Amino acid sequence: MFYRCSMLIVPTLRRILTIAIVIALTNLTAPAALAAKQTIHIYASVAAGGSIDSMARIIGDKLATLLDVTVVVENKPGGGGNLASQTTARATPDGSTLLVSANNHTLNLTLYKDPGYQLDDLIPIGELMRGPSVIVVPANSPYETLDQLIKAAKARPNALSFGTAGIGTPSHIAAELFVIEAGIKAQSVPYRGSAPSLADLAGGQLPYAVSSLVAAMPLIKAGKIRPLAVTSLKRWPGVEDIPAASEFGLPGFEHVTWIGLFAPKGTPQEIIQKYSDAVQTAMQDADVKKKVAAMGAETGSLDAVAFRKFINEDFKIATEIVKVSGMKAE
Repeated sequence: MFYRCSMLIVPTLRRILTIAIVIALTNLTAPAALAAKQTIHIYASVAAGGSIDSMARIIGDKLATLLDVTVVVENKPGGGGNLASQTTARATPDGSTLLVSANNHTLNLTLYKDPGYQLDDLIPIGELMRGPSVIVVPANSPYETLDQLIKAAKARPNALSFGTAGIGTPSHIAAELFVIEAGIKAQSVPYRGSAPSLADLAGGQLPYAVSSLVAAMPLIKAGKIRPLAVTSLKRWPGVEDIPAASEFGLPGFEHVTWIGLFAPKGTPQEIIQKYSDAVQTAMQDADVKKKVAAMGAETGSLDAVAFRKFINEDFKIATEIVKVSGMKAE
């Protein structure tokens, strides 16, 4: 009887021992597998909130899924975006550190005496988003069209002032480009963000302002400010009732806010290509398109090669705007 019981117990103990060994080996190898998973740090050049921060988190989520990596997004504001660019440029070029920045990336190279990085210190990977600014006036403004505003500004040089989100911001660049292209003289009033400039505009303290479309839309819909024109070359999808500035004697006028992904100089080409391909896939995702459209913009379409050409051209334009406008850093 005892012998029969022991014969039953031995196989059972053998199975238990086998299972225990498997579990032990799994516990030993699991941490190693997790440790081997690549971590990518993405620096956003602004504080939390806003389109740059949003796009950093959107592309971070998609890269994590598409490339099976861990992505950590860190906001690194400072120096008008220079701090994030400097930090990324100095990082080890192995694909573990990336940057999400916007128009200030090229503008700062001319605007600041020593931005702490050069244009070729960061490799363009892909365009994430683009969208226009909008020229707006108070709801009770006497200017009902953009050509009326231009006519008034020409009649009284420097009598009109305009608000922007701050020196060197995309809305400021668009505003200065408008002044140049329209051949007018107006006083720039930089704020610390779109919200305060639009609040003063709605309160009648500014004749006009230039803002990102996404920031201005709530006040436009509420009837507190009136849009005169978007700064895209043509009318922008979703707000086709707002004319383009090019329709008012400014043929070819265009300025869009762009947001893109960058890597440190020296990052291997195969890594750049892998990330560029992933960005292209992410920008075609229906959910991503929906999120970006909600910000009053559209997903980017430029891959690493096309985006590099775009950045080089944008740098030339930014340099000319700073030179002609006399724009100075705070």
